[in-house]
Amino acid sequence: MKQEKIQAYLLRVNKLSGVVYKGYLAEVDNTLEAEQRYVNYDEPHGLITVLSITDEIDVIANDEGKLKNYPINRFVVDDMGGVYDMLVGNLMCVRHNSEGEFTSIREEDIPVIEKHLVAIIPDNLTEYKEAE
Repeated sequence: MKQEKIQAYLLRVNKLSGVVYKGYLAEVDNTLEAEQRYVNYDEPHGLITVLSITDEIDVIANDEGKLKNYPINRFVVDDMGGVYDMLVGNLMCVRHNSEGEFTSIREEDIPVIEKHLVAIIPDNLTEYKEAE
């Protein structure tokens, strides 16, 4: 049965300034609409794409982010350190179950995510703070 809320590992980048933030865990609605809003900078709808970085961990991104000139967020790196893609805009990392439904990220997934999704300047990331 699909969970209504899940823990996701969020990787944000500021749409205007291009500032890339450290990843963090957050509870999110487990709906297509919530995923679309997150990767589309709070705009409804939009196309999402899902990239598997392991057999169990997925990254949700905006499918048209490169066409929309969203800022660079992370490079996708393989186990040998080779870069094979560049992801732009906000990214949401989740797990999936055997039925293909998204499920919560685990604490032990975070090092794996950060190994495979690398920021341009990984030592210069700032904490993300919600607008007040």
